[in-house]
Amino acid sequence: MARTETTIGATATQQSTARWPTAGVVLGALGILAAVWAFWMVVPGIVFGVAAIALGVRARRRAALEAGSVAIALGITALLLVPSVLAIVDEAEDWGRDCALRPTNPDC
Repeated sequence: MARTETTIGATATQQSTARWPTAGVVLGALGILAAVWAFWMVVPGIVFGVAAIALGVRARRRAALEAGSVAIALGITALLLVPSVLAIVDEAEDWGRDCALRPTNPDC
């Protein structure tokens, strides 16, 4: 018979299962931070977003509906933020370059 150690009323399997939703939420938050603060690196925002969605789906299948939904929402937000932040930054760089080249422009 298999023996599992209990820690404060929960088995080790239940504790490891409870980590999936938390990990998904953390990865979703990291994905959003990477998309906004590290916008020049596209890969971390996308990787964290996809990982958060995958962990959120896995958590929802294991009955952690609320945390799984939060992880999925954060992951989708991170994925959508990556291209939008890049577009805003590109336009801001164009504006800054135009103002440096033509300082008499009324838009500067």
